[in-house]
Amino acid sequence: MKTDRAGFFKSYLLDLLDGVHSAFPDELEEIANSFPELIRPPGAPAEQQFLEKCRRCGACIKACPFFALKPVFKANQFDEGTPALRTGESYCRFCSDFPCVKACPSGALSLQNPASCRKIATAVVLADECLRRKGEPCQTCREKCDELAGAISYPDEAQPPKIDAGACTGCGACAVFCPAYPENAIKLLKL
Repeated sequence: MKTDRAGFFKSYLLDLLDGVHSAFPDELEEIANSFPELIRPPGAPAEQQFLEKCRRCGACIKACPFFALKPVFKANQFDEGTPALRTGESYCRFCSDFPCVKACPSGALSLQNPASCRKIATAVVLADECLRRKGEPCQTCREKCDELAGAISYPDEAQPPKIDAGACTGCGACAVFCPAYPENAIKLLKL
């Protein structure tokens, strides 16, 4: 099996996230900061397949009752007009009826891919930005996550949160409500 550059990084990131990320927080933070991620809606297949199928019609964006999706506008012509999560502005609620998926006329979003209907990304803590590391009491990310997935815990009082990559759905609630300023202490990594 041929491994391309993206496959290599994905494999590397998954290894880091799978229990080793506490041993390499600096490397993980560097990776999270270097890639502006497009987090696709639930039901999206692998990126290449998604880009081939998506008509850029905006039906999924209009169907989201929480305005969690936006069209992508950037220099890359292949991504132009495709839907992505409004990371840092809104978060995915994983609606029980998946209106965004059902609105997709091309099949680019599909309920046939159950794994992508339960997990769209993984949250990563940028430890140096976390208020807890700066000595300020904060539990906002865990409070928001407990409402949805329960993937965040605190190892001790002065440490940043630990995210259970297996339980994290990538909804983005923790990132939206993170009060760290000027840099948000939580980023989402695409699967």
